[in-house]
This record gives sequence, C-alpha cells and structure tokens, in this order.
Amino acid sequence: MISSDIAGQFGSIENLVSLTAGQYTSGSLILMVSYGAHFAFILFFLAMAWQLAPRYRIVPIMSAVVMASAGLSLMREFSLWQESYELVGTMYRPLAENSSFTNAFRYGNWTITVPILLTQLAIAFGLPRPELQKRAARMIVPAVLMIWTGLYGQFGETGDWSRLNIWGVISTVFFVWLIVEVRGVITRGVQTSPAQLQAWPKNIWWFFLATWGLYPIAYALPQLGFTGDVVVVRQLLFSIADISSKLIYGIILSRYVLRRSALEGYVPAAEALETSPLGSSVASSRGD
Repeated sequence: MISSDIAGQFGSIENLVSLTAGQYTSGSLILMVSYGAHFAFILFFLAMAWQLAPRYRIVPIMSAVVMASAGLSLMREFSLWQESYELVGTMYRPLAENSSFTNAFRYGNWTITVPILLTQLAIAFGLPRPELQKRAARMIVPAVLMIWTGLYGQFGETGDWSRLNIWGVISTVFFVWLIVEVRGVITRGVQTSPAQLQAWPKNIWWFFLATWGLYPIAYALPQLGFTGDVVVVRQLLFSIADISSKLIYGIILSRYVLRRSALEGYVPAAEALETSPLGSSVASSRGD
C-alpha cells in the first residue's frame, strides 16, 4: 500500500491497491466484456435503422455512435488496467513501469455519450422540433454539469473524503435536476405515444432511475476501504451501469420506435413484427 502522504497524487484507488490473481483477472474480464459488448452492437443498431420509418432512423444510428464511443473508451480502460499492474510474487502490484490507472476516461466518454442518449429520448417520443431542441438542451445542461463536478470530486477518492463527498453532493444536485427534466420528457412521451405504446415511456422511466442510480453508488464505494474487492466491485458497477444505460437502453428505444413505425403504417417495421400480434395486425391491414 502506498503511504497516505503521497496517495493524493494518484487520482484512483486502483493505483493504491494490490490485487490477487483472481481480482486482477476479474477486473480484466469485466472491462473486456464491457468494451466487447459495445462494439458487438454497432452493426445491430445500424441494421435496425433500415426497419424504421425515416423519421425514427436516427434513434438506432445514435445508439451505434454511442456504442463506438463507449467501446473505444472502455478499451482504453482495459489497456490501462493491463499496463498499470505487474505480477510480483503472487500479487498484482499497481503503478507498473510508471503507468497509472484512471477512471477519468469514463467521465470523458460520458460527456460525449450522455447528451446523445438524452436527445435520443426526445426524438423517439416524436416531440415537435422546437420542443425537442428545448427539452434536449434542458436535459443536457444538468447532465454535463453532473459529469464534470463528479469528475472533479472523484480525484478525492484516494483519501480526501471531503472533496469526494462535497462534490458528490453537488453532482447529485445536478442529477436531481436532470431527473426532473427527464421526467418531463417521459410525461410528454406518454402523451405523444399511440395508446398501445403508452406503457413504454413509463417503463423507460423506471429503467432510467435504476440504471443511472448505480453510478453514484460506484462513485462513493472507495470509502468502504482500499481493498481489491472494492476495486473490482466498482468496475463491475460502472460496467453494469454503462451496458444497461447505453446498450440495453438503446435496444429498448429501438424496439419502441419499431413498434411506433409499424403503427404509423411503415411496412418494413410491420414485417419485422409479423410474428407478434401487433405486427400481424398492421401487416394484415395493409394487405402485406
């Protein structure tokens, strides 16, 4: 363990903790699966776009962009994980060959992907353009402030708990602001959705709360102690949150707009849903 006198200059607890072989391997697998999952779904989202009515195609295309951006960021995290640890005896020691690990790349990626994810929501619900732009901006502003204040605070995770917690609270204030704005978009989504799909925005709301709520838990976790288990569990929480709030969220929105396209009479969407009662009824009504 690095002494507390110099701990503060290393921004992440990963640089202070030695790992067992099992912990190191678990962290490697978590990061590898994370970036692999994002890359794997790029083509899925691009292919799905052609099943949708033109006005909705941008939704899965935006998800493909998110997959590429997040995949590259997580691949860099994986590379840093491998570079910054070396096997000494039976333990993997940090700061190998003057390399250090950082979670800051995650925050940088969130700055890119979170505005896209939030704008997707307003587009999927078919909000009129002036309202869409206004509501997207009102979500993006608190989201970016939440990310940047969280980034500043996370550099206190190596022992400066006042910095970690004060800026964590500030970041949470922006998170609450964001939740209020997202709730407004969800409410409009219920109003603009066809009757058959009005449950979807409500379910997306609860999914949003559950998945985005994992991030502050992971942020605060270092206060439980500088141990290998805390390091691995935090990487696991971050990765579950990333996959859920980006990849699974993208699938949910894409399936929603697929059904919406079918109900609006777009034949390729109806054909894609032919095995479901919804698809069969739409395709049948058009003679397809």
